[in-house]
Amino acid sequence: MSKPWHTIRTMIERTATAKGRATSGYFSIEGTRLHERALRADWWPTAVLVRQSVWQNPGEREAAVLQQLATHNIPCHPIPNIEMDALTQGRQLGGLMGLLPLPQPIDLAQWLATHSAPTLLAAVEVVDPGNVGGMLRTAHALGADLLVTVGGSDPFHPRAVRTSMGSIFKLPTVSITLPELFAALQTTAVQTIGTVAEGGVLLPQLAVSTGGTAVFMGSEYWGLPAELLIRLDQRVTIPMIDGIDSFSVNAAAAIVLYELQRRK
Repeated sequence: MSKPWHTIRTMIERTATAKGRATSGYFSIEGTRLHERALRADWWPTAVLVRQSVWQNPGEREAAVLQQLATHNIPCHPIPNIEMDALTQGRQLGGLMGLLPLPQPIDLAQWLATHSAPTLLAAVEVVDPGNVGGMLRTAHALGADLLVTVGGSDPFHPRAVRTSMGSIFKLPTVSITLPELFAALQTTAVQTIGTVAEGGVLLPQLAVSTGGTAVFMGSEYWGLPAELLIRLDQRVTIPMIDGIDSFSVNAAAAIVLYELQRRK
């Protein structure tokens, strides 16, 4: 006979791929901290798996999370330690794995119509989920209003969710194509800028629009494609010392967003 945790484990395993998340309508979160921050942000799991040893002897923080889940009638299922180890690939983040429904998609044009002079961070084909999660956390910390993901950038990949450290529950995200993104932006006063390693306006000299800014960051390997760069209002170069040709994508995003925040 199938045990209660079997079905939930299978559903969580499906969330490891973009296709699995899209077809199931769920993503997963791992660890005590992410559960705490999800509940604090009023994101409630559909079900939670609990490592057997934690179920039998929860720590103070795990006990508090389980109590909150019980209060909201969220099903929690103990799972053998060896099965949890396989599910988490040995990561020891607190013995909790939750299954959450994906949020409803945001209509970007409608969102822009209700947000004055917003700051957007657009991740274009940033393929490493750790970088996407890091950019999400950076955007949240530096006052951006929205993370836009294009192509292979996926904020709900399990690694991106973990790396976001809970910012996934605080900063709205929208996944969209480039034509859709530019169509939504063209009726607004939002300035579009993108980083280039050389030849752009030096960041300290950038004239910042009063209508808001969309910051475009490209692939870790190739940067922003030429056909996109020609559509932007400004290309921006971050000054660097000699002998270095680029920043990491998350570092570059942090520097640009910090400068925009400083100018407000």
